[in-house]
Amino acid sequence: MNTRVFYRRLAALSMLSLAMLLAACNAPISQNPQDVYGTAAAQTVSAQLTLAFAASPTLPVLPATSTLAPPTLPPATSTSVPPPTATPGCTDDSDFVSDVTIPDNTNEAAGADFTKTWRLRNSGTCTWTSDYDIVFFDGNIMGGPTSDNLPGSVAPGNTIDLSVDLTAPSSNGTHKGRWQLRNARGVLFGSIFFVQIVVGAEIHLTDKMTVDASFHFDLDEGDPTASSADKDAWYHKVSDAEQYLEPENGAKFKEWNDGVPSYDDCADVSLSSDPINFNDIPEGSILCYRTNEGRYGRVEIEDKTTNTVRLDFRTWED
Repeated sequence: MNTRVFYRRLAALSMLSLAMLLAACNAPISQNPQDVYGTAAAQTVSAQLTLAFAASPTLPVLPATSTLAPPTLPPATSTSVPPPTATPGCTDDSDFVSDVTIPDNTNEAAGADFTKTWRLRNSGTCTWTSDYDIVFFDGNIMGGPTSDNLPGSVAPGNTIDLSVDLTAPSSNGTHKGRWQLRNARGVLFGSIFFVQIVVGAEIHLTDKMTVDASFHFDLDEGDPTASSADKDAWYHKVSDAEQYLEPENGAKFKEWNDGVPSYDDCADVSLSSDPINFNDIPEGSILCYRTNEGRYGRVEIEDKTTNTVRLDFRTWED
């Protein structure tokens, strides 16, 4: 056999072998009956799901929208109850009722601490509150506050006792300080009330009296019609042009021209028993004196007419 024939046969044999192998790979594989049934059921379910999905309507795709932020609430705060306010259109007013402590001309030692208390009535139509003040007005503050809040509310018609802590001045003499109320708007209103003390010699008597012409008067007891034994001076009217203050029973007088004299001023001045012509001294003039009982004092000629004289006097203790 020649070589060419041999190779042709070998190629044919190779092709035949390859064909047989391919046929063997494509032959069906035997299956378990249960596997066949399971496969069929799975294919049926898959087909039903495919049909159901195909039959379902297609939901529209909504465009994206911005998300609304929840509202921001203000932080919780405690609510305070406002104080009572004045009634719209009301009127502030006050009346002085009485001195609860330290009557006028109380004698105090120099530098002594004391508490002055006044009683006032709300005579207006506004209710006073703790926003109202007692305020120093003028005179001698005597170490007190320039202002101080009222301790509480005072309805119209009611009264309140107001106090300030004070200190007596170091200098002898009469010291006076005046006070007033101020409302919540800063407006002063009502009666002015005051404290008046005397530092130094104790006061025996302070008063006013009107003496008629030709009458005798007593400055120890404030009697404008004194008997002969008690009289300190005689209002002797000779005529309208001659009206005299004539000392009696050892009493003496002297005109004072340097403000309001103290006890020491009147005790140190040279007094006289000579008559004083009322026509020579104007209203408002002040005289120092010593009574027939030996007490020093001062007297102001407050008012004069053709037949009367009004005296404002103070007599100190010995």
